[in-house]
Amino acid sequence: MYKSFPEAGYTVIRSPEILCTFDHGPLGMAPLYNHGHADALSITLSVSGNLLIVDPGTYGYNGVSEFRRYFKGTRAHNTVTIDNQDQAVQETEFIWRCPYTAALSGASRKDEDLVLEGTHNGYERLKNPVKHIRKILFSEGELFLIQDSFRGEGMHDFELNYHLHPDSKNSEQADGWWLIAHESSQVYIRLLDGSFFNYFAGRENPLFGWYSPAYGVRLKSGVLSHSKRGYSNDVAFLTAISINRPMHAKELLKRRALL
Repeated sequence: MYKSFPEAGYTVIRSPEILCTFDHGPLGMAPLYNHGHADALSITLSVSGNLLIVDPGTYGYNGVSEFRRYFKGTRAHNTVTIDNQDQAVQETEFIWRCPYTAALSGASRKDEDLVLEGTHNGYERLKNPVKHIRKILFSEGELFLIQDSFRGEGMHDFELNYHLHPDSKNSEQADGWWLIAHESSQVYIRLLDGSFFNYFAGRENPLFGWYSPAYGVRLKSGVLSHSKRGYSNDVAFLTAISINRPMHAKELLKRRALL
């Protein structure tokens, strides 16, 4: 089951255990885009009411400029950063310029599977412009496949990040899987192109791996991160998030064909 909210720019995927949000909305409140976070095509995920893949929060507005920039920035969200730049340009602690346009460009069902597609143009402002396309396949109750691809010009640095709840227990498993467990819930996450995630938490220079559950509160939290350098049309990421158990390779390949 899913429902899209076009004006807010969110699609929500639900099953008895799972709640996932997909952000394909605008940056903030025009014309200055106040209070916006550069989080286009980001996701969050909870299982049985326990947060696993999280939005970082806000932390503070004034007097914390370095952290303010971090929590608003693209690298703090569950999406792809290109050339270590935000999807828009931070002018002040509240104001942005070069706002992006994001959209849900497709939604369809294939048998029991749901496929969503979102796009944003925030990196088309670069000297060599790039468009980001994210497809999400949800096989009800057991699997997400997230495919990130790009269309554009030139060579770039691409960084994919998934931010984890600070109370989760995170451990590397066999075959590239990471086990993410929080309370009674768990998921397994891996890349499917032969690459592997690196794990970071609570870095200070540069800031990376922080979570704010309430105003003025910040906690160290884990991040699964992977970077690639290449030509836009040649680079892609494919992430599998398997609920409760690591899914067998044959099952993953079967679902991958649906994207």
